[in-house]
Amino acid sequence: MNHIKNLGTAVLLLISLGALSQNRNWTIENSKDGITTVKYELIKEDKGTHFHYIAKTMANTSLDELDSYFSNTANHKNFLESTPITKEIEKISENEWLAYYYFDAPWPLPNSDTVLNIKRTRQDNKLIFTAIATSSDYKQKDVERMSDYKVIYEFERIDGETTKITYNADYIPVGSIPKFLIKTWFPEGPANIVSNIGAMK
Repeated sequence: MNHIKNLGTAVLLLISLGALSQNRNWTIENSKDGITTVKYELIKEDKGTHFHYIAKTMANTSLDELDSYFSNTANHKNFLESTPITKEIEKISENEWLAYYYFDAPWPLPNSDTVLNIKRTRQDNKLIFTAIATSSDYKQKDVERMSDYKVIYEFERIDGETTKITYNADYIPVGSIPKFLIKTWFPEGPANIVSNIGAMK
């Protein structure tokens, strides 16, 4: 029953993000590796700059290997930039847990953290992890908490040793981000995330 519930939640989230993505004014770019594509839209809001982006790549890694790698939250710091702490803080079920991320942001941005509810959904040829910020009293650093954070990692088996990786991100970082920093981060920032996942660094 939990599997059906998790699958339903993941599908609804994908549908809602997909519907929103169709209405976006995307900028589409290819990364330097010639394999990865990134499309993004940045929107200024009262709370800061709202990041919307989707990065896609192909990896010579099996779905089972990616499942094992990503299910270990400690590995997330290896593919997320400026995120030295990523750890599981509460196991809810085999396919759901709470995670803590600490962001060591580059100057002039302030450091921040977030607590995420992560859900795993596995089908025959597809694996989906959804991570959504949730309220929590857990505290490790005296920093501002990022409360608007929703990302979906989708892994789709192409064959036994090839997997398509899609990273769909929707969040508002803490602090005001200078335009020059934003310009230097796209498209290579999101592209590096999916490439690093594929390489299981």
